[in-house]
Amino acid sequence: MLQDVALNCYNIVQSYLSIDAESAVATTGDVIKQTQESIQLSRRYLLQDIFTRWDPFNGEISFSYNGGKDCQVLLIIYLGCLWEFFLMSIQGSQYDLQFHMFPLQQLPTVYIDQEDTFLTAQDFLQRSVERYHLSLYESAKDKQVDMPSAFKSFLSVHPETQAIVIGIRHTDPFGETLQPIQKTDPSWPQFYRLQPLLHWNLSQIWSFLLYSGEEVCGLYEMGFTSLGSVNNTLRNPYLRIPEPIGSMTKAETEHSDFQWEIENNYRGDSNMHCNEINENDLNTIKQHDSSEFHPGWYLTKDEWERAGRLARKV
Repeated sequence: MLQDVALNCYNIVQSYLSIDAESAVATTGDVIKQTQESIQLSRRYLLQDIFTRWDPFNGEISFSYNGGKDCQVLLIIYLGCLWEFFLMSIQGSQYDLQFHMFPLQQLPTVYIDQEDTFLTAQDFLQRSVERYHLSLYESAKDKQVDMPSAFKSFLSVHPETQAIVIGIRHTDPFGETLQPIQKTDPSWPQFYRLQPLLHWNLSQIWSFLLYSGEEVCGLYEMGFTSLGSVNNTLRNPYLRIPEPIGSMTKAETEHSDFQWEIENNYRGDSNMHCNEINENDLNTIKQHDSSEFHPGWYLTKDEWERAGRLARKV
C-alpha cells in the first residue's frame, strides 16, 4: 500500500536527519551535514510552499519520474513529506491514526519517454512502479514528438494536473537559473514546475541514496553516472580502471566516499542493492569498452557527472 511506502520513506528521511555527522568518518561527515541541510530545505519547499498551494492528494500534482538517481532521491523525500502532510491534516481529529485512511492508493506519475533507453533502466522503472505504488503515465516513444507536445498529451489525459514535480538540479544543463516554483514557458502547455531539488549537489545525492538502502538502477554500479539514451550514454570515463581514457585526470577513486552510508544504511544489511543488468545491455556496454569501471558513486565532482554523455547527432 502507498500508505506503508510513504511511512517507510518518512522513516528513511528522519533516520538520515538523525545521523550525528560528527560520528561519521572524516570523508563523509561534512557531506552528511550538508545533505541534512539540503533535505530540510527540500522539505520546507514541499510542506510549506507547495502542498499548501496545490493539494497533493487530489491529482493537482503529478511527479515526473524516470528511475534516475535524482528522481529517486526526490521521490523518497516527496513520499516522506506526503506522510508528514497526512499526519498534519488529521491533527485535532477525535479519532486515532488507525481510523484514518491515507488519501492516495497510487502516486500520480508521468514519464516522457522519447529515447531508446537501456533495458536495465526500463526494468528498474517498472520495479519502481511496483515498489513505490506509482500510477505511471508513459508517453508514446515517438522521436518526432517534442517535449512540449508530449506534456500536452499528458495533460489532455490528466487535465486535473496543475503542477509537476521535477528532479532537476542547478548543475544540470539549463538548470542554473531555475527556481523551485515556476510556470512553464509560453511555448509550453501551462503548468507549474516544482523543483525542490535544485540546491543539491552530486555528493549529497549519492550520500542520501546509498544510505536509504533502496534498490538503485544497476547501471550506476557499472560506472554510469548520468543515464540517457542507449545511443549517447557511456560509462563515465573518469571511473575507468586502471586509468581514465586519454588525458583525463583520474578521479580520486581508490575507495568510495560513501562507504559509511552503505555500511550503516537504513535497511541495516550494509549492502548495495541494484537491479540485474540486462544481458543485451551488458554486451553493448562491453563492446564499446571492455575495461572495468568503478561504480558511479565513486565520482563526486559535479562537473564530471555527465562526462559519459555523447553529443547528440544533428
